[in-house]
Amino acid sequence: MNSIYFAKLKDEAIIPSKREEDGAFDVYACFDEPYKMIQPHETVLIPTGISSAFSSQYVAIIKERSSTGSKGIGQRCGVIDSGYRGEWFIAVTNHNPQPLVIAKSATPQSFPECIVYPYEKAICQCLMVEVPKLQIKEISRDELLAMESERGTGGFGSSGK
Repeated sequence: MNSIYFAKLKDEAIIPSKREEDGAFDVYACFDEPYKMIQPHETVLIPTGISSAFSSQYVAIIKERSSTGSKGIGQRCGVIDSGYRGEWFIAVTNHNPQPLVIAKSATPQSFPECIVYPYEKAICQCLMVEVPKLQIKEISRDELLAMESERGTGGFGSSGK
């Protein structure tokens, strides 16, 4: 069995976890302020207080949870490579017309006219995906175009789907 190693960069950080039947690990925010406010259509890097190490056979893919996506909270990027040892930051975008607040101890009444997301809930999920080992070969454009393909050079919308 392969292992993923997590280190806490802050004592209050939460190591990602998952149930055996789940496909992804829950990842939690870890910041010092009482809350983080994200304005409409703004993207903010949310610290997690963790770093990691794992086999180069894998890549960590960061995705929305259903509970964050249903609240208009999106992830803008999401690849953590096996060799990265820095803190995990989650790029969170507020897709809502009102401010989004990730709050440590708040009720919706604490931030009127804002969407309040509880700090203690996971901010995203992490899928560990196996990375195939591929050999890169440079060929000419003519050789590439000679390779069989139904789509060929058809761009956006050309598949008809």
